[in-house]
Amino acid sequence: MLDRLQAELKTSMLAKDAFKTGVLRMALAAYKNEAVAKGLGPQGALSEADTIAVFKRLVKSREDSVEQYAKAGHPDRAASEQAEIAILKPYLPAMLEGVQLEQAVRQAIAATGASSKKDLGLVMKSLHASAGGAFDGKAASQLIGALLN
Repeated sequence: MLDRLQAELKTSMLAKDAFKTGVLRMALAAYKNEAVAKGLGPQGALSEADTIAVFKRLVKSREDSVEQYAKAGHPDRAASEQAEIAILKPYLPAMLEGVQLEQAVRQAIAATGASSKKDLGLVMKSLHASAGGAFDGKAASQLIGALLN
């Protein structure tokens, strides 16, 4: 994924797309910061799961910003954040949603033998192990809570 990110950064720089270049540079910096934090150094390559986690954090941060800007009456800033999300989302795998997410949650509940909401963490851990980072944690948590009444 690092190669793809660097290639797209180079392409955006050659196209003189300042906005996309800025977003991709920020994403590359976040990637390298995570690599350093993991002890790999700035040239280290992150695992697929770590890379997905970095991009999920970047997208989540912008989604929160969109919400805050919309509440504060700044639609121009919200639109800018939304544009950044559109640039970052292609780096994420297809997310489990709807019926697929419910199926994965039910399998995780069955695998862990969870019976109450106290087992939420156990189920989330199992879901993360089986589905990787390809789901929205908030939606999964709410679904688990609803199924473990």
